Amino acid sequence: MCDNPLERMEAVVVLGGGRGNRIRAGAKLFKQGLADFLVFSGLEIYPGVYSHNLMSDYAISLGVPKDKILFKPLVEEISTWGEGIDNLSLLRENNIKSFILVTSYHHTKRAKAVYDKLILNEFDEMKFLVHAAPDPDAPLAGWWRTRRGKKTIFLEYQKLIYYYFKNKF
Repeated sequence: MCDNPLERMEAVVVLGGGRGNRIRAGAKLFKQGLADFLVFSGLEIYPGVYSHNLMSDYAISLGVPKDKILFKPLVEEISTWGEGIDNLSLLRENNIKSFILVTSYHHTKRAKAVYDKLILNEFDEMKFLVHAAPDPDAPLAGWWRTRRGKKTIFLEYQKLIYYYFKNKF
């Protein structure tokens, strides 16, 4: 959908969700030399247990150096919008102005729309590209063959419709 030809950026921002597929894709881009940092924000799963810590641990196990990972707890609402505010704030705090946004294929359109709007309204002078990670829950070929695939796509389209109506009116 929004998979751009990739070019070197300062960071790879990996959105939460998926079952490690997004982190694997982000780590691969980092290891290919397309960015200097991997960036996560994460929600509190259990008291004192944050998803960004789990994401960081997994990225380290994939060969990303610990000192090349930037992360923080999710402060804003738990949504693509809230994650966007926190990720962009973290980038700004580290003087990073370009990044590759990694998310699942079915989520690229809405994620791009959210980041476009946030950057336009609050985080000017940032450049980004969107990269789709393969998603085992909703593979491009045959997502309609499984309950999980149908549910994943259905929910994403509900969220996409909500996003457009929320921002239109």
